[in-house]
Amino acid sequence: MATLPTKRSVEPTPEYGPAMRVLHPPWQRCVLALFDTQGDQTKALRIAGYEGKPESLRVMASRIFHDDRVRAAVKEECAKRIDLSEPELLAVTRSILTDIGEKAADRLRAVGMIWDRANPVITKHKIEVEHHISEDERDIQHYLALQKLGAPPQAFLDRFGPNGLARVEALVAAEQAKRQQIEGDVIEAEYEVIEPPGDAESIEDLL
Repeated sequence: MATLPTKRSVEPTPEYGPAMRVLHPPWQRCVLALFDTQGDQTKALRIAGYEGKPESLRVMASRIFHDDRVRAAVKEECAKRIDLSEPELLAVTRSILTDIGEKAADRLRAVGMIWDRANPVITKHKIEVEHHISEDERDIQHYLALQKLGAPPQAFLDRFGPNGLARVEALVAAEQAKRQQIEGDVIEAEYEVIEPPGDAESIEDLL
C-alpha cells in the first residue's frame, strides 16, 4: 500500500539587517567569519573564500574591514548577537540571585542588574542659562526703571552721580535711536470706520 508523501513545513529564511544587505556576498561572508575567528581579520578572509599570500591577505583585510559599509555591518551583527545572548545572561544572573550559597554582595549585584534592566533610571538634566549683562546695559535698565516709576531727578543723581548721569543719559538716547532705526518710524493717521448700509445685498451695491 502506497503512502502519501508528508507535507514539509517551509521555514522562513533568516534575513540580514539593512547594513548587511548592502554588502555583496563575499563581504557578507567576511563579516560573519570575523565572529568565528574571534576577530582575526585575515583568517576571516580565508574562511570567506579569499586566497593569496599572508601579506596580501592582511592588506586586503585591512582595506575591507575599514570600509564604512563593512564597519556598519559588523556593528549591526554585534548588536544582534548581544540581543541573542540576553536570555543566557539573564539565566546566569538569576541563578546567582536565587542561590543562597552565593555571597550576599554578589546576590545584591545580581538584584541590581536585573532591577536596573527592568526599571531603567531616567536622568533629568537641568540646564541653567545665565546672561551676563555689561555695566552699560545694567545702568540703562536701572535708568529706564527709575523713569518708569516716575522717580524725581534727585533719585537719578543718587543712583548715577552727577558725572555718571550724563553718561547714562547718552547711552539711553543712543539705545532709543538704535531701536527706532530698526523698527522704523511709526506713521500715525486718523481713520474712520464706514459701516455698510443695512440694505446692501452685494459689493456692487456698496460701490
